[in-house]
Amino acid sequence: MAESEKILILNQKPGSNKMTAKVRQKVKKGYSPDSYFKTLNPQDPNDLALLFEDLEMVINAPVERAFRKFRENKQKGWPFF
Repeated sequence: MAESEKILILNQKPGSNKMTAKVRQKVKKGYSPDSYFKTLNPQDPNDLALLFEDLEMVINAPVERAFRKFRENKQKGWPFF
């Protein structure tokens, strides 16, 4: 495991339309403080766009490439659509 490996944690309470996104260092035991925290409404495209921009800046996530892959899979209709 790399020293600077980060993980994204998404959490939504049942019955709520709010979601929390956290980025933390991956650790085997113990506590790791949040390096990024955001509360968002997953139904709002502006909130989602801000989350993707933040992920690209904070952890260098390949958001554009992932979105292209999502669109390709959606057009194929497999496995979830």
